[in-house]
Amino acid sequence: MRVHLKRAGATFFAALLLFMIVIGIFLAVFQCKGKKTATVSLGQKYFFLVRDCDTLTAGVVAGDSYLAGGAGYLLEEEDAVVLACYYKKTDATFVEGTMSANGVEVRVLEREAKDFYLNGKKAEAKGLIEANAQTLDEISRILYDAANGLERSSVTQEGARAAVTGAVKSLGGLLTENGEGTFALWNVVLRRAMRRGREIAAGILFSKDLRYLQIELCLAVLSIGEYFR
Repeated sequence: MRVHLKRAGATFFAALLLFMIVIGIFLAVFQCKGKKTATVSLGQKYFFLVRDCDTLTAGVVAGDSYLAGGAGYLLEEEDAVVLACYYKKTDATFVEGTMSANGVEVRVLEREAKDFYLNGKKAEAKGLIEANAQTLDEISRILYDAANGLERSSVTQEGARAAVTGAVKSLGGLLTENGEGTFALWNVVLRRAMRRGREIAAGILFSKDLRYLQIELCLAVLSIGEYFR
């Protein structure tokens, strides 16, 4: 009799455990289905012309690059200084070849925006996040054209200043549209770029300064997913 009771008790607890597992799986699946998710696919690709350095020489390389006409943007995660950013690999490799022939060791660093995932309320902001990335990409291209124009004397100081002030205005428009909350961390990036743009527009404009801001915006596009985790 006791054996039967033990077996019945064991069977009951086994059935109860199985029931709890099934319920747990059901709730997990239900919660996953009810949770909003979205995937952001940007696709922007940039080609950075860089000079390698180390911690000790980074400042010197950045300074020398700036004095020589490059942006001099320090890219710490790569132990490199960015001289310029291009949208076509052929343009970047052409300049790389020219500089290498003149004894300046440079290389092309190719970077592409990676897909990232959004959950909950952040998923609802997918369209606006994509619009932010697209706007920064467009602004960077305008600055790229203005910088090239300054070098070739086909764009005046006034024309280049209009490009920079227009960039600042567009960034301000994004800030207004974004609001805080979901975009709080990302807005810090936009404000930093706006501040640099105002500083550039306040003085004599050089192509390397426009390229610096252009590079900053391109790198922001590539890292935008980190601000919405």
